[in-house]
Amino acid sequence: MNTEQLKKDFDRDGCLVLPGFFDADELVRLEHETTETVKGGDARIVKGMQRTNPWFADQLRSGKHVELLKMLLEDELEPSTTAFFDRIPGETSGITPHFDAIGHYSAGATIWIALDKADTGNGCMYYARGSHKNQYEYSLDLPFDVNSEGAFPVEVNPGDIAIHNTRTVHWSLANESTRPRRAVTYFYWAASSKPDGKRAKAFAT
Repeated sequence: MNTEQLKKDFDRDGCLVLPGFFDADELVRLEHETTETVKGGDARIVKGMQRTNPWFADQLRSGKHVELLKMLLEDELEPSTTAFFDRIPGETSGITPHFDAIGHYSAGATIWIALDKADTGNGCMYYARGSHKNQYEYSLDLPFDVNSEGAFPVEVNPGDIAIHNTRTVHWSLANESTRPRRAVTYFYWAASSKPDGKRAKAFAT
């Protein structure tokens, strides 16, 4: 990877999409650990997987993505949580535009790992490029849609990753298809960043 260019792109856009970051074997292990961890829970959203599965705790602290995020944030990381999200086939609503630093305006980043192919047909995520540079009075239900300036669909294949700044506006549409759209996320604060108000948890995407 050209890390210098990735850093420039991340600073400019507030997001990155990197194809094939996890290879086939790594993806099989991730899917296995995820399936074991979410058994018996809400199949749509399972947060805090690091609390019940040591493998996720280790990945949150020292997975292959950690050094990349340190470089992008120019800081050490304060691990927050790892989670599973699924846009269930046939659903009628998605996740409204928001940014992850809800009640906490410090620096940080989320890495989003595709377990399934995600596209506009099965409720893929959208980013608004450059939105991390703006100040908003609130962090939920922001006035963005697919036609907003800088908006683009995050269409990815299994093993691809998307990374976004905690201030980058993003959302996802309903999965009106018959296909799953599963993902695993790791969420971090920049270690030297100071909270502004009550610290909050990453929002579901």
